[in-house]
Amino acid sequence: MIKISKTLPAAALLFCVSALHAGVKVTPVADVSLLGGKYYLDSDAASFQGRLDAFVSPALALAEGHDLIPVYSGNYSGTQDVQELAGGGVLTRKRQTHTFSLKYVYTREFDKYKPRLSYSKASIKETNDEDWGDGLFDYTTLSLGFEAEQERPHGTFSESYDFYQVSYPNYSTLLSQSASVINDTTTFNQLSTNAGENPMDNAAHRVALAYTWFPDPMTMKAGYDFTYRAYPDQAVAARPSTGSSPFQSDKRWDVMQNFSLKASRALKPLFFSAGARLGWMSSNQGSYDSSRNKYMEDYYSYVDFSLSPAVGIALKNGMQFNFNLDWRRVFYVGRLKQGASGEYGSDKIDQTYWLTSISGRYPIAGRFFARAAYNYQLSNSNMRYEDSFRYNYRASTYLLGLEWEF
Repeated sequence: MIKISKTLPAAALLFCVSALHAGVKVTPVADVSLLGGKYYLDSDAASFQGRLDAFVSPALALAEGHDLIPVYSGNYSGTQDVQELAGGGVLTRKRQTHTFSLKYVYTREFDKYKPRLSYSKASIKETNDEDWGDGLFDYTTLSLGFEAEQERPHGTFSESYDFYQVSYPNYSTLLSQSASVINDTTTFNQLSTNAGENPMDNAAHRVALAYTWFPDPMTMKAGYDFTYRAYPDQAVAARPSTGSSPFQSDKRWDVMQNFSLKASRALKPLFFSAGARLGWMSSNQGSYDSSRNKYMEDYYSYVDFSLSPAVGIALKNGMQFNFNLDWRRVFYVGRLKQGASGEYGSDKIDQTYWLTSISGRYPIAGRFFARAAYNYQLSNSNMRYEDSFRYNYRASTYLLGLEWEF
């Protein structure tokens, strides 16, 4: 059951009424879709389940050049999905996410300044018998940020900074709970030294730069972003040695960088776009497989490259079709491939993702649309050992339902 506070709609309505009495112009925007469908993983079908997506934003024009934009976005997915969690592909059964954000936009001639904040809560079920709120990978995110934009005759510059605080309330190390299980105090102290209790909690700083220009008849956008993420309670894995802790005193940090380029062109009734991205992630975290006495540095570091072509068509009768293709190739720097039984090879893991998405909608009455979507995902890797994470799989989803747009 999805739990949403009953006071939220009333509070939002009261807020809008008060704004109208204050002479503030309110422009409500909403989009809600209710779909049902099936998920197939390696040809095995799950039961027919539902999906709900909602977006609500009563944008407020406070005065000339001053706008306030509150947004609620929510999602519930009852269909299975393979999610990238804790460094690998995890099969999830159900998910729901609720995000509340607030952005203030100050416009001065051709420049805009946009402070923003948001809070989101995600609940993830790995099994059907889990209760909402008890999922191992449930998390909350609090973010604060600022964006500046300068529109010039030759193009538009934008710069942004965001701070993220991510917490996993149900994810803690087993060692932090094992003092009563390990009777040997010396052994427990040795194993637990520097282990930490909440290894997934992290804080991140992200800086992004972008430039958009318009070489007729196209639109081009180039971007760069840099993210530094720190895990204050996740110790770095140590090389094994007799009588020492398996963890160093150093804490994990990740650095991520992305270079992107996107081109788009409208050729009515068609709209074409294509994007390319080159990414690099560097992490000081290693991994030690005690069952096979194998230590690997740079376990989470990788280089990846992706391409994303897309085409859309919008007909005069309101019918729309979209086709998207996403291809991504990942090369791990220090993660060694394994055979089906777990034996290590000398080559590093590489992984290729293909995601094909086809969607369409047709107006049926007023602001209501019939909507259909089909997604097919293929993941292929030279990694064959999959007791913990999925590296090789074929997955597809089809969804049918209604969408309401305001």
